[in-house]
Amino acid sequence: MITPPLDAVTFEVASAALQSAAEEMGSVLKRSSYSPIIRDMDDFSCALFSATGELVAQADYIPAQLGAMSLVVKSIRSRWEGRIQEDDAYICNHPYMGAMHLPDVNIVIPIFSEGELIAWAGTAAHHIDVGGVNPGSEGPELTELYGEGVVLPPIRLSIAGSENEDLVALLTENFRDPLSTLSDLRAQRASCRLGEERVHELVRLYGRAELLAVMDRMLDTVETTVSRLLAQLPDGVGEAEGALDDDGLGGPPTRIHARIEKHGDRLSIDLSGSDPQTAGAMNIPWASARAGLVYAVRCVVAPGLNSNDGLLRALDIVAPEGTVVNPRPPAAVSIRHNSCQRLADTLIRAMQEIWPDRAVASSTVTFFCFNVGSTHPRTGRPSVMADVVGGGTGATPFSDGIDGVDTYMSNVGVMPTEVVETNYRIRVKRTEFRPGSQGVGEYHGGLGLIREYEILGHPQHATFYAEQTDSRFAPEGANGGGRALPTQITVFGPHGEIVDRPMKTSRVLPVGSVVRVETSGGGGYGDPERRSTALCERDLRDDRLGSSAAGAIR
Repeated sequence: MITPPLDAVTFEVASAALQSAAEEMGSVLKRSSYSPIIRDMDDFSCALFSATGELVAQADYIPAQLGAMSLVVKSIRSRWEGRIQEDDAYICNHPYMGAMHLPDVNIVIPIFSEGELIAWAGTAAHHIDVGGVNPGSEGPELTELYGEGVVLPPIRLSIAGSENEDLVALLTENFRDPLSTLSDLRAQRASCRLGEERVHELVRLYGRAELLAVMDRMLDTVETTVSRLLAQLPDGVGEAEGALDDDGLGGPPTRIHARIEKHGDRLSIDLSGSDPQTAGAMNIPWASARAGLVYAVRCVVAPGLNSNDGLLRALDIVAPEGTVVNPRPPAAVSIRHNSCQRLADTLIRAMQEIWPDRAVASSTVTFFCFNVGSTHPRTGRPSVMADVVGGGTGATPFSDGIDGVDTYMSNVGVMPTEVVETNYRIRVKRTEFRPGSQGVGEYHGGLGLIREYEILGHPQHATFYAEQTDSRFAPEGANGGGRALPTQITVFGPHGEIVDRPMKTSRVLPVGSVVRVETSGGGGYGDPERRSTALCERDLRDDRLGSSAAGAIR
């Protein structure tokens, strides 16, 4: 096929249309999904890929899935080579075949034009339960992938447009809330079909050859732009190290190390100094580690650039198998996102060693997650809750950090209280900012959050965990700014007595139990003596520097 010349206007309009299609896929998924973690908390991504599986356009919902989803498409191509058919839909959640952890389920469909495979449409969404030992399919104490849920290699969810009834039956009998899971899978498939329709529209408008040329140029443009931006920056070497509180099982801290060297228009990233893979579920599968690299480089080098796999072409990566950032199967990975957040922070700090003029304070990497096997207050049917509580971002040379958000590679919203209390036998007693949790400086870090959950109705199996409960690893300041406070989890018994203060745990909570989390804020930036009078007055007026220690159960 002869590729026609591609003029600049056609490229800009068509590439924007592909990006818009990915965004529109996200709108369909969000508005069609059943579960609050997708519908209300935006824990999903949507993307379009080239025929060979390279990510071309992705909607920026969850950066943790940037740079990751294309590995699933390539696994599908490898497994189904010669048998890929129009109107099939594939499902995969296998962390060692391109997915991230078992609850993040990928649905991908091939897009054909006149019998030729020209593209793929895909979604990744966090499902509230995919089986396994614990409700929510996560657990820091788990030691093998098999205990974390049903493992799905790239197989067909739909065959020639019809749902695979055998697979649906298997999933129904293995998931705690099959109604939610199956409804969300169908919403993902509908989102992919919309992406397929938009690609077909562009084929009709521009022609197949020209649209494929647009996809190729989108990848080339990102590669060229990143290389050009790198070439404009000083050469140098930076190293940074971060630590996880433990290995998931209460063992010693787990070290993540990054050495980054910039030379000319290339960036070399060496993660080989990181600790061996952990005994617990803190390990980062390669798809998630690769996403962390894409996220960090994009933030520091090219924050305004659309993300696609062209960015990876400018990177040389060393990440040996058997480390916490690239484990060997069947290592458990279910709470890998805490480790991903620490990886992102470490990478950014390493790059700031090379380019100190781009330094910012560290954000929280706490990522408190609260999974509970509950029941619906009205219907009594089993339901699984999955909530996430963020904290503060780091201060910058120009501004205070942001209060109470999910930082770095995540972008998940806290679940609305009304959603919690109408879907689960759980009461949210408090959700508020945590004064004094931020690092101070000329600009202060953002505030962490305090949230309390009370167990109602019947004993409930809960899994909850966080990072930065060890004060040694609290968010760091920059250029003289102070550290933030560490995170603290407190479990209260039915009579208000303190039971313990765990880092990570899975247990059955009696009726009347309360779990309180107080998340870390962001680090401060610059000398606190240089803070402006107006900002100091605001701190006092809004009680932003008050005691962070929460009192007794109200």
